[in-house]
Amino acid sequence: MKYRPDIWWVCVGCMLLATSLMAQMDVFAPANDVSFAISTERNDYGRDIITVKYQITDIGKGPLYVPRGFEATACVERQVGPHIWGGFENSAGQHFEPGYARSCGGTPGAPLPTVTERMSRVAVLLHPGEHLDGALKLDPGMFHLPPGAYRIRAVLHGWKDSQFSGEEQIDLAKLGNPFLSGDVTASTNITLLSGGLR
Repeated sequence: MKYRPDIWWVCVGCMLLATSLMAQMDVFAPANDVSFAISTERNDYGRDIITVKYQITDIGKGPLYVPRGFEATACVERQVGPHIWGGFENSAGQHFEPGYARSCGGTPGAPLPTVTERMSRVAVLLHPGEHLDGALKLDPGMFHLPPGAYRIRAVLHGWKDSQFSGEEQIDLAKLGNPFLSGDVTASTNITLLSGGLR
């Protein structure tokens, strides 16, 4: 039989494509496998900082990894923005979201952590019915918002397959449970008062 290098390369390409597709199917779970809810301690606020509590619950049929808050992920996933972030929306639909910054130290020349080491620091495994609780803080004074009715809107961002190479996805698939992908939004209504309320 005559050697056909063109067929060999086609076979290699097919195997790589199949491996990549298999890794994507095993590595990521859709956003509708979780519920995401937020709440505040009260409905009326002055110029004080608002603590927004959130809860991520696994409502799917199997376990999956969900992201921790910004403090835990900021210096580990440097190329990724916050997984859980929020802001204000007024009655006209205008959005007011704070920026974010991080100050991360490091040791020059130190080996970079593997993808599984990184993810073990930024993800939490939830089984069906289990939840992860956390909080973020929003400062209405940052935007000089006038008194009135507002909606606090928060978004839970999962991971994207484009953040990982094919080899990294294969390594993540070996962990045995998928990682949340896609976005889930939650909101709650508040009223900002003209004076400070404590």
